[in-house]
Amino acid sequence: MSRPADNGSPAPELELPAHFPGLGDDAATGGPYVDHTELRRIVGRLRTKLDSLRGSAPASMSATYSGPGTIGEVAGMGNVGPQETGQWEVASSFGANTEQAYTVLDPSYGKLLDHVEQWADAVEKAIANYERFHQDSSA
Repeated sequence: MSRPADNGSPAPELELPAHFPGLGDDAATGGPYVDHTELRRIVGRLRTKLDSLRGSAPASMSATYSGPGTIGEVAGMGNVGPQETGQWEVASSFGANTEQAYTVLDPSYGKLLDHVEQWADAVEKAIANYERFHQDSSA
């Protein structure tokens, strides 16, 4: 693979993961086979998990439920500084380090969830485009 003109990193080689639901080999064409229904189901499950990580309460829980791994929990439990760890030198330094890490992690966690959601949108859009163009083609 050649280097891009801007001397950046080359594009990664894409490889279908073995046994990924909805992906396989198409014996008739020799290319990949994509089960659109299965991929939509997987993206739907991913969106459900994203909702719970954003703190949306499942139907069986109270509306104030946040839960493990949610943005609210990470923000609340990760906001530790010297006041919480203690005033002696080592504890205070540890608290200052965790406070510094929190300033980076707190907004990054939400951004990560945003990027995963954008990826899910792109997969759904790609499937819709493929199906629309296949339907509109002469095949």
